[in-house]
Amino acid sequence: GWDVRVTNWREDLVGNLRTSLLVLLGAVAFVLLIACANVANLLLARVTSRHKEMAVRAALGASRFRIVRQLLTESVVLSLIGGILGLVLSVWLTRLLISVVPADTPRFEEIHVDGRVFLFTLGISLLTGIVFGIAPALHTSKVSLNEHLKESGRRSGSERGRVGSALIVVEVALSFMLLVGA
Repeated sequence: GWDVRVTNWREDLVGNLRTSLLVLLGAVAFVLLIACANVANLLLARVTSRHKEMAVRAALGASRFRIVRQLLTESVVLSLIGGILGLVLSVWLTRLLISVVPADTPRFEEIHVDGRVFLFTLGISLLTGIVFGIAPALHTSKVSLNEHLKESGRRSGSERGRVGSALIVVEVALSFMLLVGA
């Protein structure tokens, strides 16, 4: 009356939660991409309003590399601040999640924020700061000194052009994909 059943170790650990966890991971990735596209669009709008400042910097001798480096530094610092705030929030919300999860859920007592999570958050923050800050930085560093220094503030917000429109399209497409997936 004895029987032997061989199962996969991973299947034994996570059971039928694998699909749910992968869907949750996909949803979180889409939310991160939507937030990054939104922040990049906001950075582009902010940087577009600073064309005159960048023209003055270039007129005073700042190279294009220096302007791009300054704008990328601002983007990375903002991204790192967001990553640190997200990490602090994740520690608090992890404790809250563990306190409300059903008792029969496997391995939830082992969930914690460790060094790997910290390094991953640091890496993702740096990567998003660079990737989503490079387009606004390159867009703004192409300053036309004569044109920008002559103007008296009559620019409109429509100067963002194709990059801003592409970011909006990407953001809306990702939102629809997330909505359909939900």
